[in-house]
Amino acid sequence: MKKYLFIVILTLTSIKVFSQTSTRFAVFVDPKFSWMSSDWKSANNDGSKFGVNIGLNVDKFFAPNYALMTGISIDNTGGNLNFENQKDLKTGSGIESLDPGSTIQYKLQYINIPLGLKLKTNEIGYWTFFTHLGLSGGVNIKATAEVDDYELENENISEEVRLFNLGYFIGAGVEYSIGGNAAVVLGLTYTNGFVDITDGNDSKVTLGNLAIRVGILF
Repeated sequence: MKKYLFIVILTLTSIKVFSQTSTRFAVFVDPKFSWMSSDWKSANNDGSKFGVNIGLNVDKFFAPNYALMTGISIDNTGGNLNFENQKDLKTGSGIESLDPGSTIQYKLQYINIPLGLKLKTNEIGYWTFFTHLGLSGGVNIKATAEVDDYELENENISEEVRLFNLGYFIGAGVEYSIGGNAAVVLGLTYTNGFVDITDGNDSKVTLGNLAIRVGILF
């Protein structure tokens, strides 16, 4: 309950601040490939996961070509980690001891709130080019896992995953005007986490992704 209250307060505060000056909104869907990386030598990235990030973006312009950006989205992400040694996985039904060489498929869902800077060109014909960068904070709302050769399918692993995630993002794209203030948005964004998303004390696991931005700007 506390994490949802935190999300609501942060969202309302952001909207209040960003509504005081020239503001534009974008509804977007980001198809993406995400992966997990560990600094523990016996835990290795074993492939990416396809997911979708869906949400609302808000640009508050403080100059004609410069804006602060925020928003909110539901991010379906995750990745695969292979463990060379035995892995004790905390699940909703107890602790599963996985054999050496097992790969865990993490399926994670976050509510993300970015905060960054957007820079764009003047309109050239119907086209406007932009770049954006900043930080993205996430609150985990769902964590499940699957393991090959085990009867583990969409198993609850919320005890394995920390509540908060934080990373940086950088990207670029184009806006194509379709009349009035409306425009189609296409872009590419790279995001990389720099905090541990798991509760393991013996390793640091971070989350990264590469997303295609598809949206409508108003």
